[in-house]
Amino acid sequence: MNTLYLALATSTIALIVAIASLFIVWRLRQRQAEITPDTRRLAVQMRGKPVPNALGEVIAHLEDLSRRLIVVEQQAERLSNDYAKTVQKVGLTRFDRDEQVRGNLSFALALLDSTDSGVIITSLYSPEGCRTFLRPIQRGRTDHELLPEEKQALKQAQGEVENNR
Repeated sequence: MNTLYLALATSTIALIVAIASLFIVWRLRQRQAEITPDTRRLAVQMRGKPVPNALGEVIAHLEDLSRRLIVVEQQAERLSNDYAKTVQKVGLTRFDRDEQVRGNLSFALALLDSTDSGVIITSLYSPEGCRTFLRPIQRGRTDHELLPEEKQALKQAQGEVENNR
């Protein structure tokens, strides 16, 4: 009977060791999956090099990346500042200025930057000819008297009215 208990105890211990081994292998596989491709590539590049040399190369690479990042951040800030000065808001109103001519051949086009500064280009078409006007806009205002259609184009560019299509 003692032999039976001994065999049963040995089998139980073997089963526990097998389960523990499977758990350890499973956990090691999970940890291996967490290694990124960059880490694997770095490990391959550093294979066979003394640790101080490998760390020196890694630090030099990180310093190079840091310098490059500073340049990219400066360029992004410059672009952001320049973007504020570009045409960002557009309003267009087409209309008939002369009762003899139909087809919405006259227009008012408002082109504004982020501060609502820019121009309104107005073209008035009539049988006698076409006249074009340019009105400066500073912070959404102008010293010139605006036509109703120019006011509409300006409001449209500022987002105060929907586009009329």
